[in-house]
Amino acid sequence: MGLGFRAQFTGRPQEAEEYFARALAGYRVTGDRWGMANCLDPLGLVAHARGDSGRALELLDEGLAYMRELAVPEETADLLRSRGTVLLHRGDPAAAETHFEEALALARGAGLPDKVAAARRGLGDAARLSGDLARARVHYEHAVQECAANWFSVGETVRGLIGLGRTAAAEGHTEEARDWFRQAAGLAVEGPGDLELADAAEALASVAGTAERAAVLLGAAAGLRGAGTEADPDVVRVVADVRARLSPEAYDQAFERGRRQRSAAVSER
Repeated sequence: MGLGFRAQFTGRPQEAEEYFARALAGYRVTGDRWGMANCLDPLGLVAHARGDSGRALELLDEGLAYMRELAVPEETADLLRSRGTVLLHRGDPAAAETHFEEALALARGAGLPDKVAAARRGLGDAARLSGDLARARVHYEHAVQECAANWFSVGETVRGLIGLGRTAAAEGHTEEARDWFRQAAGLAVEGPGDLELADAAEALASVAGTAERAAVLLGAAAGLRGAGTEADPDVVRVVADVRARLSPEAYDQAFERGRRQRSAAVSER
């Protein structure tokens, strides 16, 4: 399982999936519900990233059932957030918000500031994708403020900054959005892996000055993540817009250039 998380954080999703599947099989033999749930969560997110939300929910539901049996607030909150994210990306913000609210209550009760921040960021995503930008901004601001000042919280701070940027962009404040995204990218290099910088690259693509630059950033994100994402509506929308503005050949060339350059492509202006 540890090798699976290491592979996940460093943008090797296929390898991560193999490790988690092997760990899950081992935990099933021993009947370790905590171990099974901690494998089912990332396996569900891998399925979701591939666009198989039905399979993702099956895996997350099994893991959530184990954690509820064990009555462990931190891991239950993690699985609720994962399930809420899948529901949000499927177009059900109301159900997602219910999951994030429960995760928030569990995290607060357990005194887990990073998990509180993650739940608040999820609520911000749900509000923003529902069109309530004022409420989204409040949630994102609280998420950034509530992150603990430690190395592992960097990722959640990055995602909160990206949320503020996406809110600004939706309000028509492109320069403000670009500033939030650049802050996120600068902080992401201090994070525990490559996924935070991939998130920042995708966000920067949404406000890139040219379609070619946007395609390069999308390629960099795919290179850092080890795969593209077919689930996040923010990213799907940007990909569709950029493809509409470039010929297939020009898009593929720029995308592959970014994929090869990875982090170096994000640092370019």
